Amino acid sequence: MNKLPFLTAFCGLFLFSCQSNQSPEPTESSIDSAPKQEIKTVVKPQLPPVDPKWNRFALMLSGDTDLYQKNNPNIGVWKNYARKSSIKWDVLNQKIALPIQQWVAQQQYNQQHPSRTLLYPFAGGDFFYANLFFPDKDTIIMVGLEPPGFLFNPDTIEQEQLATYLRDLEKSLFFPHKLGFFRTKSMAIDFEKGLLNGTVHTCLYYLAKANKQIHYVKAMNFDSNGDFCDVEDIGTVKHGKKGYRIGYASKEDKQVKELIYFAENLANSGVYYLDNQVKSLIPAAKFMEKHHNTSAFFKAATYLMHKSYFSWIRNTCTTASNLILQDDSGIPLKLLEKSGYKVQLLGNYTRTIPLFNNLFQPDLKERYQEIKPEKLPFTIGYNAQYGECNLQLATK
Repeated sequence: MNKLPFLTAFCGLFLFSCQSNQSPEPTESSIDSAPKQEIKTVVKPQLPPVDPKWNRFALMLSGDTDLYQKNNPNIGVWKNYARKSSIKWDVLNQKIALPIQQWVAQQQYNQQHPSRTLLYPFAGGDFFYANLFFPDKDTIIMVGLEPPGFLFNPDTIEQEQLATYLRDLEKSLFFPHKLGFFRTKSMAIDFEKGLLNGTVHTCLYYLAKANKQIHYVKAMNFDSNGDFCDVEDIGTVKHGKKGYRIGYASKEDKQVKELIYFAENLANSGVYYLDNQVKSLIPAAKFMEKHHNTSAFFKAATYLMHKSYFSWIRNTCTTASNLILQDDSGIPLKLLEKSGYKVQLLGNYTRTIPLFNNLFQPDLKERYQEIKPEKLPFTIGYNAQYGECNLQLATK
Protein backbone atom coordinates (compact mmCIF):
# COMPACT_ATOMS: atom_id res chain seq x y z
CA MET A 1 0.00 0.00 0.00
CA ASN A 2 1.34 3.42 -0.89
CA LYS A 3 2.43 5.67 1.95
CA LEU A 4 1.17 9.24 1.75
CA PRO A 5 3.37 11.99 3.20
CA PHE A 6 2.41 13.36 6.56
CA LEU A 7 -0.11 16.18 6.49
CA THR A 8 -0.58 18.32 9.58
CA ALA A 9 -3.97 19.63 8.59
CA PHE A 10 -6.84 18.58 6.42
CA CYS A 11 -6.76 19.63 2.75
CA GLY A 12 -9.60 20.11 0.31
CA LEU A 13 -10.05 18.31 -2.96
CA PHE A 14 -7.77 19.42 -5.78
CA LEU A 15 -9.16 20.63 -9.04
CA PHE A 16 -7.95 18.69 -11.98
CA SER A 17 -8.12 18.85 -15.74
CA CYS A 18 -7.90 16.05 -18.24
CA GLN A 19 -4.75 15.94 -20.27
CA SER A 20 -4.51 14.73 -23.80
CA ASN A 21 -1.51 13.20 -25.42
CA GLN A 22 -1.24 14.46 -28.99
CA SER A 23 0.92 12.92 -31.65
CA PRO A 24 3.53 15.28 -33.15
CA GLU A 25 2.97 17.09 -36.39
CA PRO A 26 4.18 14.96 -39.32
CA THR A 27 7.13 16.33 -41.31
CA GLU A 28 6.75 16.66 -45.04
CA SER A 29 8.40 13.93 -47.02
CA SER A 30 10.81 14.79 -49.80
CA ILE A 31 8.41 12.90 -52.04
CA ASP A 32 5.48 15.22 -52.72
CA SER A 33 3.12 12.39 -53.47
CA ALA A 34 3.62 10.69 -50.09
CA PRO A 35 0.37 10.65 -48.09
CA LYS A 36 0.32 12.95 -45.09
CA GLN A 37 -0.02 11.28 -41.70
CA GLU A 38 -3.32 11.90 -39.96
CA ILE A 39 -3.01 13.67 -36.64
CA LYS A 40 -4.74 11.66 -33.91
CA THR A 41 -5.56 12.78 -30.40
CA VAL A 42 -5.29 10.08 -27.75
CA VAL A 43 -7.02 10.95 -24.47
CA LYS A 44 -5.58 9.02 -21.57
CA PRO A 45 -8.06 8.11 -18.81
CA GLN A 46 -7.25 10.10 -15.73
CA LEU A 47 -8.52 9.58 -12.21
CA PRO A 48 -9.43 12.58 -10.10
CA PRO A 49 -6.89 13.23 -7.34
CA VAL A 50 -6.83 11.20 -4.17
CA ASP A 51 -8.40 13.03 -1.24
CA PRO A 52 -5.39 13.58 1.06
CA LYS A 53 -7.32 13.86 4.32
CA TRP A 54 -9.74 10.92 3.99
CA ASN A 55 -7.29 8.64 2.22
CA ARG A 56 -4.86 9.23 5.06
CA PHE A 57 -7.62 8.62 7.59
CA ALA A 58 -8.42 5.26 5.95
CA LEU A 59 -4.76 4.26 5.77
CA MET A 60 -4.34 4.91 9.47
CA LEU A 61 -7.38 2.75 10.21
CA SER A 62 -5.68 0.01 8.22
CA GLY A 63 -2.63 0.25 10.52
CA ASP A 64 -0.23 2.37 8.45
CA THR A 65 1.58 4.18 11.24
CA ASP A 66 4.30 5.54 8.93
CA LEU A 67 1.89 8.39 8.20
CA TYR A 68 2.68 9.87 11.61
CA GLN A 69 5.74 11.91 12.45
CA LYS A 70 7.64 10.84 15.54
CA ASN A 71 6.61 13.94 17.44
CA ASN A 72 2.88 13.39 16.86
CA PRO A 73 1.23 13.01 20.31
CA ASN A 74 -1.03 10.18 19.10
CA ILE A 75 1.59 7.98 17.45
CA GLY A 76 1.79 5.62 20.44
CA VAL A 77 -1.95 4.96 20.39
CA TRP A 78 -1.93 4.30 16.64
CA LYS A 79 1.07 1.98 16.81
CA ASN A 80 -0.48 -0.10 19.59
CA TYR A 81 -3.72 -0.39 17.60
CA ALA A 82 -1.87 -1.16 14.35
CA ARG A 83 0.08 -4.02 15.89
CA LYS A 84 -3.01 -5.75 17.32
CA SER A 85 -5.19 -5.00 14.29
CA SER A 86 -2.65 -6.37 11.81
CA ILE A 87 -2.41 -9.70 13.65
CA LYS A 88 -6.20 -10.12 13.62
CA TRP A 89 -6.41 -9.11 9.95
CA ASP A 90 -3.79 -11.65 8.91
CA VAL A 91 -5.83 -14.42 10.54
CA LEU A 92 -9.03 -13.20 8.88
CA ASN A 93 -7.31 -12.95 5.52
CA GLN A 94 -6.02 -16.51 5.64
CA LYS A 95 -9.20 -18.03 7.07
CA ILE A 96 -11.88 -16.11 5.16
CA ALA A 97 -10.68 -13.69 2.47
CA LEU A 98 -8.27 -15.90 0.52
CA PRO A 99 -10.59 -18.96 0.40
CA ILE A 100 -13.47 -16.78 -0.85
CA GLN A 101 -11.29 -15.06 -3.47
CA GLN A 102 -10.07 -18.41 -4.79
CA TRP A 103 -13.60 -19.82 -4.84
CA VAL A 104 -15.01 -16.78 -6.67
CA ALA A 105 -12.27 -17.05 -9.29
CA GLN A 106 -13.18 -20.72 -9.89
CA GLN A 107 -16.93 -20.07 -10.09
CA GLN A 108 -16.59 -17.26 -12.68
CA TYR A 109 -20.18 -16.05 -12.18
CA ASN A 110 -19.00 -12.45 -12.41
CA GLN A 111 -17.56 -13.10 -15.87
CA GLN A 112 -20.54 -15.13 -17.09
CA HIS A 113 -23.13 -12.62 -15.83
CA PRO A 114 -21.38 -9.22 -15.87
CA SER A 115 -23.06 -6.15 -14.47
CA ARG A 116 -21.74 -2.82 -13.28
CA THR A 117 -23.86 -2.43 -10.13
CA LEU A 118 -24.34 -4.51 -6.99
CA LEU A 119 -27.44 -4.10 -4.82
CA TYR A 120 -26.69 -5.10 -1.22
CA PRO A 121 -29.68 -4.46 1.05
CA PHE A 122 -29.41 -5.17 4.79
CA ALA A 123 -25.65 -4.67 4.51
CA GLY A 124 -24.78 -2.46 7.46
CA GLY A 125 -21.13 -1.46 7.07
CA ASP A 126 -20.10 -4.66 5.27
CA PHE A 127 -18.01 -3.62 2.29
CA PHE A 128 -15.67 -6.53 3.11
CA TYR A 129 -17.84 -9.39 1.82
CA ALA A 130 -19.40 -7.34 -0.97
CA ASN A 131 -15.93 -6.72 -2.39
CA LEU A 132 -14.83 -10.35 -1.91
CA PHE A 133 -17.78 -11.86 -3.77
CA PHE A 134 -18.13 -9.03 -6.34
CA PRO A 135 -14.68 -7.47 -6.77
CA ASP A 136 -15.24 -5.93 -10.22
CA LYS A 137 -18.37 -3.84 -9.67
CA ASP A 138 -18.23 -0.14 -10.54
CA THR A 139 -20.97 0.73 -8.04
CA ILE A 140 -21.92 -1.00 -4.79
CA ILE A 141 -25.18 0.18 -3.20
CA MET A 142 -25.46 -0.77 0.47
CA VAL A 143 -28.46 -0.12 2.72
CA GLY A 144 -28.90 -0.54 6.46
CA LEU A 145 -30.67 0.86 9.48
CA GLU A 146 -27.45 2.22 10.93
CA PRO A 147 -26.53 5.93 10.63
CA PRO A 148 -24.02 6.91 7.93
CA GLY A 149 -21.87 8.85 10.38
CA PHE A 150 -19.17 11.49 9.98
CA LEU A 151 -15.42 11.64 10.61
CA PHE A 152 -12.86 13.51 12.72
CA ASN A 153 -9.32 14.84 12.66
CA PRO A 154 -7.09 12.06 14.07
CA ASP A 155 -4.21 14.47 14.67
CA THR A 156 -5.99 16.82 17.04
CA ILE A 157 -8.23 14.39 18.92
CA GLU A 158 -7.31 13.66 22.56
CA GLN A 159 -5.36 10.43 23.11
CA GLU A 160 -7.99 8.97 25.42
CA GLN A 161 -10.77 9.66 22.90
CA LEU A 162 -8.70 8.14 20.10
CA ALA A 163 -7.92 5.01 22.13
CA THR A 164 -11.62 4.61 22.95
CA TYR A 165 -12.58 5.04 19.30
CA LEU A 166 -10.12 2.38 18.14
CA ARG A 167 -11.31 -0.06 20.81
CA ASP A 168 -14.91 0.56 19.74
CA LEU A 169 -13.98 0.05 16.08
CA GLU A 170 -12.32 -3.31 16.81
CA LYS A 171 -15.29 -4.37 18.93
CA SER A 172 -17.70 -3.54 16.11
CA LEU A 173 -15.69 -5.85 13.81
CA PHE A 174 -15.66 -8.80 16.24
CA PHE A 175 -18.83 -10.55 15.06
CA PRO A 176 -18.41 -9.96 11.31
CA HIS A 177 -14.88 -11.36 11.55
CA LYS A 178 -15.80 -14.27 13.81
CA LEU A 179 -19.16 -15.24 12.30
CA GLY A 180 -19.18 -13.55 8.89
CA PHE A 181 -21.95 -11.01 9.50
CA PHE A 182 -22.76 -7.83 11.40
CA ARG A 183 -25.32 -8.44 14.14
CA THR A 184 -28.20 -5.97 13.93
CA LYS A 185 -28.46 -5.57 17.71
CA SER A 186 -24.73 -5.02 18.03
CA MET A 187 -24.66 -2.42 15.26
CA ALA A 188 -27.46 -0.47 16.93
CA ILE A 189 -25.14 -0.06 19.91
CA ASP A 190 -21.73 0.04 18.22
CA PHE A 191 -22.53 2.85 15.77
CA GLU A 192 -23.88 5.20 18.41
CA LYS A 193 -20.65 5.42 20.41
CA GLY A 194 -18.98 8.81 20.37
CA LEU A 195 -16.53 9.01 17.48
CA LEU A 196 -17.70 5.66 16.05
CA ASN A 197 -20.95 7.20 14.87
CA GLY A 198 -21.83 5.31 11.68
CA THR A 199 -20.96 2.78 9.01
CA VAL A 200 -18.54 5.12 7.19
CA HIS A 201 -15.82 4.07 9.65
CA THR A 202 -15.96 0.33 8.92
CA CYS A 203 -16.28 0.98 5.19
CA LEU A 204 -13.14 3.13 5.13
CA TYR A 205 -11.34 0.48 7.17
CA TYR A 206 -12.26 -2.28 4.70
CA LEU A 207 -11.48 -0.13 1.67
CA ALA A 208 -7.99 0.59 2.95
CA LYS A 209 -7.43 -3.07 3.79
CA ALA A 210 -8.44 -3.90 0.20
CA ASN A 211 -5.70 -1.52 -1.04
CA LYS A 212 -8.18 1.05 -2.35
CA GLN A 213 -7.28 4.72 -2.44
CA ILE A 214 -9.99 7.17 -1.36
CA HIS A 215 -10.82 9.91 -3.89
CA TYR A 216 -13.76 11.47 -2.04
CA VAL A 217 -16.20 10.92 0.83
CA LYS A 218 -19.41 12.88 0.28
CA ALA A 219 -22.51 13.10 2.43
CA MET A 220 -25.73 13.30 0.41
CA ASN A 221 -29.52 13.23 0.30
CA PHE A 222 -32.01 12.17 -2.38
CA ASP A 223 -34.38 14.59 -4.11
CA SER A 224 -38.01 13.83 -4.95
CA ASN A 225 -36.96 12.11 -8.19
CA GLY A 226 -34.55 9.75 -6.44
CA ASP A 227 -31.41 11.58 -7.58
CA PHE A 228 -28.52 12.73 -5.40
CA CYS A 229 -28.78 16.20 -3.89
CA ASP A 230 -27.16 18.26 -1.12
CA VAL A 231 -23.83 16.60 -1.86
CA GLU A 232 -20.92 17.89 0.22
CA ASP A 233 -17.73 16.69 1.88
CA ILE A 234 -18.68 14.45 4.79
CA GLY A 235 -16.81 16.68 7.21
CA THR A 236 -16.16 16.38 10.94
CA VAL A 237 -19.54 17.48 12.31
CA LYS A 238 -22.92 15.80 12.23
CA HIS A 239 -24.41 16.47 8.80
CA GLY A 240 -27.91 14.99 9.09
CA LYS A 241 -27.77 13.56 5.56
CA LYS A 242 -29.33 10.29 4.43
CA GLY A 243 -26.07 8.63 3.43
CA TYR A 244 -22.67 8.97 1.79
CA ARG A 245 -20.76 8.24 -1.43
CA ILE A 246 -17.17 7.03 -1.30
CA GLY A 247 -15.13 7.24 -4.49
CA TYR A 248 -12.32 4.69 -4.48
CA ALA A 249 -9.93 2.99 -6.87
CA SER A 250 -7.03 0.56 -6.99
CA LYS A 251 -3.80 1.76 -8.54
CA GLU A 252 -4.54 -0.18 -11.72
CA ASP A 253 -8.11 1.16 -12.11
CA LYS A 254 -8.81 3.62 -14.91
CA GLN A 255 -11.89 5.12 -13.29
CA VAL A 256 -13.19 5.77 -9.81
CA LYS A 257 -15.60 3.20 -8.42
CA GLU A 258 -18.27 4.19 -5.94
CA LEU A 259 -19.63 2.79 -2.69
CA ILE A 260 -23.04 4.26 -1.88
CA TYR A 261 -24.54 3.75 1.57
CA PHE A 262 -27.75 5.13 2.97
CA ALA A 263 -29.82 4.44 6.07
CA GLU A 264 -33.37 3.33 5.38
CA ASN A 265 -36.07 0.99 6.65
CA LEU A 266 -36.72 -1.28 3.65
CA ALA A 267 -40.01 -2.66 4.97
CA ASN A 268 -43.03 -1.73 2.85
CA SER A 269 -44.13 0.62 5.63
CA GLY A 270 -40.78 2.40 5.37
CA VAL A 271 -40.58 2.87 1.60
CA TYR A 272 -44.18 3.94 0.96
CA TYR A 273 -46.06 6.97 2.25
CA LEU A 274 -49.47 8.51 1.58
CA ASP A 275 -49.51 11.82 -0.30
CA ASN A 276 -53.07 13.17 -0.60
CA GLN A 277 -54.33 9.59 -0.21
CA VAL A 278 -52.02 8.45 -3.02
CA LYS A 279 -49.42 5.80 -2.19
CA SER A 280 -45.95 7.06 -3.16
CA LEU A 281 -42.38 5.86 -2.88
CA ILE A 282 -39.84 7.69 -0.75
CA PRO A 283 -36.89 9.26 -2.66
CA ALA A 284 -34.39 6.55 -1.61
CA ALA A 285 -36.71 3.85 -2.95
CA LYS A 286 -37.00 5.72 -6.27
CA PHE A 287 -33.21 5.74 -6.41
CA MET A 288 -33.14 1.97 -5.98
CA GLU A 289 -35.72 1.45 -8.74
CA LYS A 290 -33.59 3.39 -11.24
CA HIS A 291 -31.12 0.49 -11.45
CA HIS A 292 -31.40 -2.34 -13.97
CA ASN A 293 -29.26 -5.27 -15.12
CA THR A 294 -27.66 -5.49 -11.68
CA SER A 295 -26.40 -8.21 -9.39
CA ALA A 296 -27.76 -8.60 -5.86
CA PHE A 297 -26.25 -10.00 -2.68
CA PHE A 298 -28.01 -11.15 0.49
CA LYS A 299 -26.19 -12.48 3.54
CA ALA A 300 -27.47 -12.87 7.10
CA ALA A 301 -30.52 -10.88 5.98
CA THR A 302 -32.69 -11.92 8.96
CA TYR A 303 -35.08 -13.76 6.57
CA LEU A 304 -36.88 -10.45 6.06
CA MET A 305 -37.71 -11.14 2.42
CA HIS A 306 -39.55 -14.30 3.47
CA LYS A 307 -42.22 -11.92 4.77
CA SER A 308 -44.97 -10.22 2.81
CA TYR A 309 -44.25 -6.80 4.32
CA PHE A 310 -40.80 -6.79 2.69
CA SER A 311 -42.20 -7.50 -0.75
CA TRP A 312 -41.06 -4.17 -2.24
CA ILE A 313 -37.33 -4.73 -1.76
CA ARG A 314 -37.67 -8.38 -2.79
CA ASN A 315 -39.50 -7.47 -6.00
CA THR A 316 -37.16 -4.56 -6.72
CA CYS A 317 -34.11 -6.82 -6.56
CA THR A 318 -35.64 -9.68 -8.57
CA THR A 319 -36.83 -7.22 -11.24
CA ALA A 320 -33.45 -5.47 -11.52
CA SER A 321 -31.00 -8.34 -11.06
CA ASN A 322 -29.82 -10.93 -13.57
CA LEU A 323 -27.82 -12.63 -10.84
CA ILE A 324 -28.46 -13.08 -7.12
CA LEU A 325 -25.98 -14.62 -4.69
CA GLN A 326 -27.44 -15.30 -1.26
CA ASP A 327 -27.65 -17.62 1.69
CA ASP A 328 -30.94 -19.10 2.87
CA SER A 329 -31.79 -15.91 4.81
CA GLY A 330 -32.40 -14.08 1.51
CA ILE A 331 -35.27 -14.86 -0.87
CA PRO A 332 -37.03 -18.25 -0.44
CA LEU A 333 -36.25 -20.85 -3.09
CA LYS A 334 -39.82 -21.07 -4.36
CA LEU A 335 -40.03 -17.28 -4.85
CA LEU A 336 -36.70 -17.19 -6.68
CA GLU A 337 -37.86 -19.84 -9.12
CA LYS A 338 -41.25 -18.18 -9.49
CA SER A 339 -39.39 -14.98 -10.47
CA GLY A 340 -37.70 -16.78 -13.36
CA TYR A 341 -34.35 -17.72 -11.84
CA LYS A 342 -32.39 -20.90 -12.34
CA VAL A 343 -30.97 -21.70 -8.90
CA GLN A 344 -27.65 -23.45 -8.32
CA LEU A 345 -27.23 -24.81 -4.80
CA LEU A 346 -23.86 -24.45 -3.11
CA GLY A 347 -22.59 -25.73 0.21
CA ASN A 348 -24.80 -27.47 2.75
CA TYR A 349 -28.22 -26.71 4.23
CA THR A 350 -29.60 -28.77 7.09
CA ARG A 351 -30.92 -26.30 9.66
CA THR A 352 -31.34 -22.73 10.82
CA ILE A 353 -30.20 -21.30 14.11
CA PRO A 354 -32.90 -21.65 16.84
CA LEU A 355 -33.90 -17.98 16.54
CA PHE A 356 -35.18 -18.64 12.98
CA ASN A 357 -36.56 -22.18 13.31
CA ASN A 358 -39.94 -21.04 11.99
CA LEU A 359 -38.29 -19.93 8.73
CA PHE A 360 -36.66 -23.24 7.86
CA GLN A 361 -37.29 -24.30 4.23
CA PRO A 362 -38.04 -28.04 3.97
CA ASP A 363 -38.14 -27.84 0.16
CA LEU A 364 -34.68 -26.28 0.10
CA LYS A 365 -33.30 -29.01 2.38
CA GLU A 366 -34.87 -31.69 0.17
CA ARG A 367 -33.26 -30.15 -2.92
CA TYR A 368 -29.89 -30.09 -1.19
CA GLN A 369 -30.25 -33.75 -0.22
CA GLU A 370 -31.03 -34.67 -3.84
CA ILE A 371 -28.12 -32.74 -5.39
CA LYS A 372 -25.53 -33.13 -2.60
CA PRO A 373 -23.29 -30.20 -3.65
CA GLU A 374 -19.73 -29.93 -2.39
CA LYS A 375 -19.05 -28.23 0.90
CA LEU A 376 -17.88 -24.63 0.55
CA PRO A 377 -14.26 -23.92 1.52
CA PHE A 378 -15.29 -21.20 3.99
CA THR A 379 -17.97 -20.53 6.58
CA ILE A 380 -20.17 -17.48 6.52
CA GLY A 381 -23.58 -16.44 7.82
CA TYR A 382 -25.75 -17.64 10.66
CA ASN A 383 -24.74 -21.32 10.40
CA ALA A 384 -21.02 -20.59 10.71
CA GLN A 385 -21.26 -21.69 14.34
CA TYR A 386 -22.22 -25.17 13.07
CA GLY A 387 -19.39 -25.25 10.55
CA GLU A 388 -21.94 -25.03 7.73
CA CYS A 389 -22.34 -22.55 4.93
CA ASN A 390 -24.99 -22.49 2.21
CA LEU A 391 -25.26 -20.25 -0.82
CA GLN A 392 -27.67 -20.11 -3.71
CA LEU A 393 -26.53 -18.69 -7.05
CA ALA A 394 -29.64 -17.60 -8.94
CA THR A 395 -29.39 -16.51 -12.57
CA LYS A 396 -31.93 -15.39 -15.18
